[in-house]
Amino acid sequence: MLDQIVFVERHTGAREGDYFDEKKAGIIATVTLLIIFMAGSAGAESKIMTREEFERWSYLPEYTVLNPFPNKGNNCTWYAHGRMMQLGYCKYALDSMCYNACTWADSAARGAVVSDVPAEASIAFWESGVFYGSVLGHVAVVEKVLEDGSIIVSDSSSSGSAYKTYTIRSDEEKWPTSFIIVPPGPPRSAVFSPGEKVRTTVGSLNFRLEGVNQPSVLLDRGTIIDIKDHSANGIYASKPGSSTAYYYWWYGSLELEGEIKHGWLAEEYLESAAPPDQPPDPVPDSSSGPQPDPGGTSDTDAESEPEPMSLPGDISGDGIINVIDASLAMRHILNVEFLNDDRLENADVNGDSLVDIRDAVLIMQYSLGLISVFS
Repeated sequence: MLDQIVFVERHTGAREGDYFDEKKAGIIATVTLLIIFMAGSAGAESKIMTREEFERWSYLPEYTVLNPFPNKGNNCTWYAHGRMMQLGYCKYALDSMCYNACTWADSAARGAVVSDVPAEASIAFWESGVFYGSVLGHVAVVEKVLEDGSIIVSDSSSSGSAYKTYTIRSDEEKWPTSFIIVPPGPPRSAVFSPGEKVRTTVGSLNFRLEGVNQPSVLLDRGTIIDIKDHSANGIYASKPGSSTAYYYWWYGSLELEGEIKHGWLAEEYLESAAPPDQPPDPVPDSSSGPQPDPGGTSDTDAESEPEPMSLPGDISGDGIINVIDASLAMRHILNVEFLNDDRLENADVNGDSLVDIRDAVLIMQYSLGLISVFS
C-alpha cells in the first residue's frame, strides 16, 4: 500500500506549468486509495461496447466533436478520451492529457492520478517503446479487472483495429506501465428537458452538427431549437479545440435550408422559449361564502412548519450520501469547482469549520458503508 502512494507521489510532483503545486500533489498522494475507490463508480452500470455500438460513435458528438484529438478513428488517444467521457468521467481532468500517449502519465493532472494498481474504468498507460515497440506509447481503457488480476481493455489503434477488446495477464510483457485514475465528472445539468423549445440569446452562436468532422453552423440571436432526447444531454465539456472554455451541452434540432439538422449548443447561450404565461386564474368570489383551504392548513400551521433539515455529507442535495458527494468535496479541495455556502455546511462533516481531505474521506467511507456516523 505504501509503495502505491510513493509511486503516485513521484508521478504527481509539482513541475513548472503543472496544475498542482506541491501542497496539492501531497493531497493527491495521500488520497490515492480514495480516488481508486471512486474509480468505476461513475460507470458502474456500463458494459463493454460491441463493435456495432462503436460504429455509432460518429453520431455522438460528445465523444467526437467535443474530443480534442483531431484524428478521429483508429487513434488510441482519441478513443481513450471519448470512452472515459462516455463512462461518466471528468473531461476537465481528461483534457490535461492532450498529446501523444507516451506523455499522458506525466501530464495527468486536474484530479487525475497515476497508480500501478489497475482499476475498472481507468486508463491503461504504456510508455514509449513498451507497447509493440511504439515510440508514441499507447493508452487503452480498462473495462474489467478479473479475479486472477488480469484486465480486459478496449482500444483503438492506427496500426490495428479501429476498435477491439482483449485480455492482458499481469505476467505478460505487454502489461501496462501504469494506470491513470480519473475522477468522476460533475453532475449533469437539468436546466432543460427533451421536448422543450429553447431560444439562442446571442448572435453567431455555434450549432455543432453531429457526426465526425462536421462544420458548425452559426445561428442568429432568437433562433428556436427543439431539445431532443439524448443520453448525454447536460454533459459538461470544453468546446472543440479548447481545454479552458467549458459549458453544459444540449442536443437539439432545427430546420436549415429545408432539412432537419441535429447538433449541440452551449447552455450558457440558451433560454427557455416556452409560450407566454397563461392569464392568472380568476379570483374566487368572496360573496359566495367561505372558501376551503386548499392546503388543509391554517396560516398558523404554515408559520409553525419547520424548515427542511440539511443532511451532513449530502453535498449534491439529492437526499442521499454517495460517491458523488465525495467527488464534489474533492473538486472543492483541489480548487476545481468551489462549493457555495450551503454546500460547504454539508461538506464539513467533522465539524471543524474546514472542508478538507478528512471530510472527503469520511464521506467516502460513509458511502461505502464503512462507517455509520461522521466523527
